[in-house]
Formats: sequence, structure tokens, C-alpha cells
Amino acid sequence: MKEKTSDSKSILTKGLHGNGVLKREEGGFFGWFHKHDLLIYFVIVTALGIAMRILLFPCVRGDYTAFLQPWYKNIYENGASALGSQFGDYTPAYNYFLYLISLFGFVPGEVFEVGPIQIDPVLWGIKTVSCLFDFGIAIYVYLLVKRLTGSRLKGVMGYTLIVFGLTIFLNSALWGQCDAIYAFFIVGFIYYLLSERKHLAFIFYGLSFCFKLQAIFVLPVVLVLWLKRQVKLRYLLYIPLVYVIVALPASLAAGGDFLVRFKEILLVYFNQTVHGYSQVTLNAGTFYALIFTNFKDETFISIFALFLAAIANGTLIFFFQRKKTDYDEKGIVKLFLVFMMTMPYFLPHMHERYFYLADVLVIVYVFLNPRRFYVAILAILNSMIGYMVYLWNVPFFNVVPQDGTIEDGTKALSFRFGAILYLVAIILVLKDFFVEIRDGDRTFDATSQENPESGM
Repeated sequence: MKEKTSDSKSILTKGLHGNGVLKREEGGFFGWFHKHDLLIYFVIVTALGIAMRILLFPCVRGDYTAFLQPWYKNIYENGASALGSQFGDYTPAYNYFLYLISLFGFVPGEVFEVGPIQIDPVLWGIKTVSCLFDFGIAIYVYLLVKRLTGSRLKGVMGYTLIVFGLTIFLNSALWGQCDAIYAFFIVGFIYYLLSERKHLAFIFYGLSFCFKLQAIFVLPVVLVLWLKRQVKLRYLLYIPLVYVIVALPASLAAGGDFLVRFKEILLVYFNQTVHGYSQVTLNAGTFYALIFTNFKDETFISIFALFLAAIANGTLIFFFQRKKTDYDEKGIVKLFLVFMMTMPYFLPHMHERYFYLADVLVIVYVFLNPRRFYVAILAILNSMIGYMVYLWNVPFFNVVPQDGTIEDGTKALSFRFGAILYLVAIILVLKDFFVEIRDGDRTFDATSQENPESGM
């Protein structure tokens, strides 16, 4: 009997845990597995995310054949000297990646088969670069969620939601777009800003601006934090500094035309703005999708839209800077989300991809406000409606005539629905945020009245 009791104690832990459940001592494989289960889950998610993206690599869309492939061909045929002239409407930062891909000797237009899979090495190279930044974003989201919640488990869940985020992997792995690159630097900017590594943070911000003009969506946050004296305006000097440094290799590649090329690079975003698309909204559920369908001459509407965007976002800046106490880390993240949503929603000429940053940060927001999980669904669904139309010509409301054509009115109905969803998401985020600010100010006032000396 004694031996039996002794044997049972070797199998079971010596006593009951706080929840009254006996815990079996574990060794061998199961002990190792439970000790490292989070890491194992992380590896499996990463492997599945990579496999899913590779399955989408053979997909070709018009942006590749019309733009990316000719740009690559120019670099492949002319080498580094091609960087010394302007082609396409991107800054040279992205062209450097195309140049690196060309060093592998991939011949443009060459396709070979591996079983049932057709491989275009150039296309796969371009998509690989974007997908690497997908996982970079996921790592920063892991770090952000872990920092804000204190939970590694929630951090890994945030990583998972980014890896399998619809608009994220479709953007890079199917479409071959590069929004993940600038978004990676923006999310890194946020993380380092919270970590009080402000110099590194604004270097990251400068790098994001080198890839996409959409980096300006977060400028209102910097303005609010400056008005609250939480950041110094001089940090913004990193933006032109980094931009100039990144522009130098392409300018030097121009040889004697160094200054001409340098000027071209400085004017890239200006030319994009002036000579860009005329439509007030392009496959995007913005505020203007609620009203307009397909105006041919939208100059007046665009000017009106700029004023409306300035008024809407300027009003938010005004109220946010009136907060009586400094923004904590969670408050700063919510500030970023607000402007990542409102800037593309009210600005004209926005594409479906321009909600990309909000699609990323709304995942972080879900871990800060779990009861508002549906805000992420509303926001990402709006983006997906635009993706469906552009990538597959399939409106969310598929009311198609018998001849199979899809008219602008049908698409407009889908975008209008998406714009309503997004407006609801914005209102919910703002409502919760303003309530938090109000409650914080009331607590501050009450504390100041109780301790008048500490309030001075």
C-alpha cells in the first residue's frame, strides 16, 4: 500500500494547484512540447503563411505586365546605369530592390515549369521582396501587442492575424504590390516611438516616406504629439535627410546629369500628385463613394475634397491636442489608427490599397479593445470590396446584367456599402477614444482638486 502511494506521487504532482486540479508531471516529448508550444505554434503559422503565399506567386495581374516587368527589363538590360534615369512613377528606393533582383540574372519574360506550377523568376522575386516585409510587419505587430498587453500569447495571435490578413497577403503574394514595404517602416516607427527610441523611430519614418507618399497619413499624429510636447519637431528633419541619402545612389548613377536626376527624384511625389489620377475615388470605399460614381471632370470635386479632408482631420487634431494629460502608449496607438482611417477616407484620389496601414493597425486595436473586434471586420471588409473589384472584377453586390457586363453603377453600389461600413468603424473608434479622453480628463481634474499643489 505504501509503495502504491509512493508510485502515485511519482505520477502526480505533490499537491493540488490553486484551481483544485491535479497536474501530471510531464517529461520527454510532452514536457518539451508544452514548454515550447508557443514557439511551435509560431513556426507552424510562419510555415503555413509562406506556403500560402507561394501558392499565389504564379498569379499575374496587370500592374506587373504593364509596369513592374518593363521597369525590371530596363534595369536588367542597362544595369545600374538605368537607375540614373526616371522610369515609372516610383522613387528610386523601390528600383533598388528591382536592381538587386536583377543581380540573380533572372531574364525578363522567361518562364519555366515545375510540375503543374509555372514560375516566372522575375515575378517571384518581386513578390518575395514584398512578402518578406509582410512577415516584418507581423513581427513588429507581435512586439507592439506584447508590449501593450504584457502577453506573449496575444502577441503571437497578433502575428498570426497579420500573416493571414486578407488584404496583406493578397497585396503582396497575389497582386505583387509593395505596400508592405512602407507599412513595415511605419509600424516600426510606431514601435520605436513607444520605446522612446525617437531618433531610430524617425529614421524609420523617413524610410517609409522614401517608398510611398501615403506615409503622410501619420503626420497628424506627429503634430498632435508635438503640440502635447511629447515629441520635438526637429525629429522631422530625419525625413528629408533620409530621402536625400536614399536618392544619392540613383543620382550618382546619372553621371554628369547628377543634378538633373536629383531634381527628378525630389519632384517624384509632386508629379504623382499633379499628373496623377483624376477620379475622386478609385475602387475605394471613401467618403466620396457615398455620393459619386464616375465623374469625368472631377477637378472641382477634388479641390472640395481637399478642403473637407483638411477640416475633418484638422478638427480632430484640435480636439486631440486639448487632452489635459500626455498620451500613454495605448493612446498613441489609437491616435495612429484614427488618422490612418480618416486621412484616406476624406482625401481625394484614394485607391483601394490606401487603407493598408489601417488594416494593419486595426488588428492591434482589437487587442486593446476586444469588445470592438467587429471594427476590424468592418474596416478590412471595406478594403476587400475594392480588392474584389480590381483583382477579379467581382462587385460585392453582384447585380450583373444578363450579358455579363459589370457597369459602373453596380460597382458604385459595392463601394458605397463599403464606405458606409468604414464610416461606422471610424465613428466607433472615435466614440471610444473620446470617452477615454473625457474620463481621463475628469480623473485629472478630480486629482487636481484633491491635491491642488500637485496640479500646479
